Amino acid sequence: MTYKALPKFLHVQYSSVAGQGLFATEDIADDVYLGISHVVVDSTIMRTPLGGFINHSDTPNCEKLCPRVEKMYNLTKTHYKSIKKYYVKVIRPIAEGEELF
Repeated sequence: MTYKALPKFLHVQYSSVAGQGLFATEDIADDVYLGISHVVVDSTIMRTPLGGFINHSDTPNCEKLCPRVEKMYNLTKTHYKSIKKYYVKVIRPIAEGEELF
């Protein structure tokens, strides 16, 4: 198994909205989870390629969800770390070639 930074049906290209964006290489149905966009550990935010390239819009075709907050001990077990994982989910069908927002 090899690591893939993005699902096989997405690619990065220049956007007319801002810089680069994510575009569909095939049709994507609604209610599809695309993957993790951000991980927040305590107050440190880490973006994945999915979270780093998706642009914003007033009429989005995706939404960012945080289904749960996890807690884990650090190695010395002196305190918990709060971990939030944010996911991107398609909220309406996306056509091949369309940018994700």
